[in-house]
Amino acid sequence: MADAATFRARYETLKVRASEAVKGGQLKEALDLFDQAHELARRLGEPALVDLAFCNRSAIAIRLQQGDECVPKLRQMLMRTTNLQVARHSAYNLALACDAQKNYNKELFYARIAYRYSVELAEVEHEASALNQIGNALVALNDFGGALEEYHRADLLLAGEQSDRKAIILANFGYCCLLTGRPADGFRAVIRGLRMARRVGAPLAESLARLCLSFAHLLHGRPWYALRHGSEALELAEAYGDEQNLKYALLLLGEAYKQGGKVIAARECFELLQRTYYPGMSQVPEMLLGVDVCRVINLRA
Repeated sequence: MADAATFRARYETLKVRASEAVKGGQLKEALDLFDQAHELARRLGEPALVDLAFCNRSAIAIRLQQGDECVPKLRQMLMRTTNLQVARHSAYNLALACDAQKNYNKELFYARIAYRYSVELAEVEHEASALNQIGNALVALNDFGGALEEYHRADLLLAGEQSDRKAIILANFGYCCLLTGRPADGFRAVIRGLRMARRVGAPLAESLARLCLSFAHLLHGRPWYALRHGSEALELAEAYGDEQNLKYALLLLGEAYKQGGKVIAARECFELLQRTYYPGMSQVPEMLLGVDVCRVINLRA
């Protein structure tokens, strides 16, 4: 019994440390801590705890683009479990995995399942996260009106909260406003999200908000403001290994340089993007130099 109590205490400590690492953008450290917690859960031998620990580490592996091997087990867990928390967590992670695979209809399916379980559990913060994920899927599917509604519901659920979760929701809501011809609402929400991210020390949320601001300034013909926010988003993405935001930052920076008349700098951004993410597509830089990137980019797809 003493050993079990010791393992449980160590498990909870590792979970807290991992959650703090996630908030601080230290995803690789968080994955290592969640792996240790998963091993402790296995030693404790409690099936539901083992499943939850696996879900915790899977969420980070997916964000690090290392989550493909987790998907079959997550599906099995969702189908067999009678534990509502395991069901909610596995469905949410499957939504994240489908987002990474750009399978947005399935992302929407799993995010809605995660939302239903969150409501049943009365876990408001998880309800908000699921609604945010539903919104992300809808934006990727070009249903901007539906996405705005889901982001707004998520925002209302977290009224008064100061967190990285809330900052991300505000940035997403603002971005969607920009896409639907509501620039004043968009700027206001994204700036709130940026300030909150900085206040709570959430660099990944800050990176997203700065990307949204860079996009907003490009829409309104202010390339040097766009360059400032895009550059800071790039630095944060590089520092914390956020590949998705790094790709979008290079796109927006290239467009900002192009709008500002710095064609050589624009080409350098697009060539780096091509070498890193599209190595077999040498035509990408020239193509991006010839289009308005803001019309072809979707920060949620």
